[in-house]
Amino acid sequence: MKRFTISLPDELKKEIDAFPDINWAQVAKESIEKKVRMLEEFERFERSREN
Repeated sequence: MKRFTISLPDELKKEIDAFPDINWAQVAKESIEKKVRMLEEFERFERSREN
């Protein structure tokens, strides 16, 4: 599995730190996966309109 680093504004980091029991890496991973699926679906839709 690969790793990458993101930068967050200080205020958002403070808000995240207020919920230490949340697995924020998992939240981010799920959000990214959801976005990728949405973009893939959009691309399929766009290709279907071209044909």
